[in-house]
Amino acid sequence: MNQRQTGKIKFCTGINPSKKLWLIGWKISLTVFFVLVLFCMQAYSFDISQIREASPELLNCLAERIGDKTLNSVLKGNPPKNKKTQKKLKKAYYRCAAMTSENIPKDITPYSGPLFDAISQIDETVDSKAAIIRVRKSGVTRLALFARSKRQLHQNEKMALKIAELHPNLITIGAPKYFQLSGDISQLFIKATVKGIQKYGYRFIGEILYSHADKKSGKQYPSGERYVDPLRTGTARLLEAIAPFKIPLMTHWEPYAPERDFPKFHALYDAWPNQVFIVPHMGFASPMQVDTFLTRHPNLYMIISKKERLMEDFKDPRKQASIGSAFLDGFRLKPEWKKILVQYQDRLLFGTDPHMKKLWDKYELTVKYHRLVLGQLPQEVAARIAHKNAEILYKTGPTPLP
Repeated sequence: MNQRQTGKIKFCTGINPSKKLWLIGWKISLTVFFVLVLFCMQAYSFDISQIREASPELLNCLAERIGDKTLNSVLKGNPPKNKKTQKKLKKAYYRCAAMTSENIPKDITPYSGPLFDAISQIDETVDSKAAIIRVRKSGVTRLALFARSKRQLHQNEKMALKIAELHPNLITIGAPKYFQLSGDISQLFIKATVKGIQKYGYRFIGEILYSHADKKSGKQYPSGERYVDPLRTGTARLLEAIAPFKIPLMTHWEPYAPERDFPKFHALYDAWPNQVFIVPHMGFASPMQVDTFLTRHPNLYMIISKKERLMEDFKDPRKQASIGSAFLDGFRLKPEWKKILVQYQDRLLFGTDPHMKKLWDKYELTVKYHRLVLGQLPQEVAARIAHKNAEILYKTGPTPLP
């Protein structure tokens, strides 16, 4: 019997020792994998009994969001099998529970102190009277507001100024956000911004979209993004021009191109140590990325807007996958984010950033989510983030109680 035949007999009648070891290792790996999957499923499973035990008010809210047919099926003990519908149901439940203040764990007490919303935007598509009513109903008693100038400089500026005139104890006004910047900041924008600060006393400069990925709900670009290079000469000229006024500049960036962008923003913040910079939405960054930026740059502040829930509007799935996690897991503040909020309590600001009609329409719900976040922090930490830091940056008086 030749060697080849012997090999065949070994394969058929028994297992070669080396192959046997490989098979055992493979079985162990597979077992570990399924245990981890089971653990994750248990950790993130949604208890359907929470819906069956809900109040009529919460059920009415759910019916509006998921439809009577799906809700009735759930109440009969038949949860949806489709993953997309399951996700929609879970999301709707937490939103409705927050909105109605029901089914929130008894050990969580939402924050009830003063709130200074550090970022909001308005344009001609928003009913400003209805928006202000929602702000007041939510219990927010100070609101940083700036106009959205989409097509031309100064567009909607008078609208924002009129709102500030009508509500002087509520509105802190900032310089308009201009959408036509591309590649670099133009001299026309710099001139208009400086003139506005001098004429209207703007307390901050509304966000410049340095890196902004296309969103499903927004305008799409061939490049997949809006982009302004922070190290081009325009930004330096702007910073030189606003230096005498000592007001913050909002720099909007996102973490989908860290190799390109992060070194540039580190260089920008390093080069202008006396200028205060604010990053909206904490850059949609991860706890580790936030920690890196705030540790390195004492002149950098971040607004916690749009971090209470996962922002899922990115058009490009790869860019969507790059963003950091949300603060809340259900109703509970995640430990990694609580650590960041406590550690950098002096440089974080509460904010909602309603920048379109649908976000203004759900303003009260967004504020309730943030009250859940702030309520899980030490009292003094919550107060700093909720209003005290904004009072210092925007140079206002104390934020009144609702």
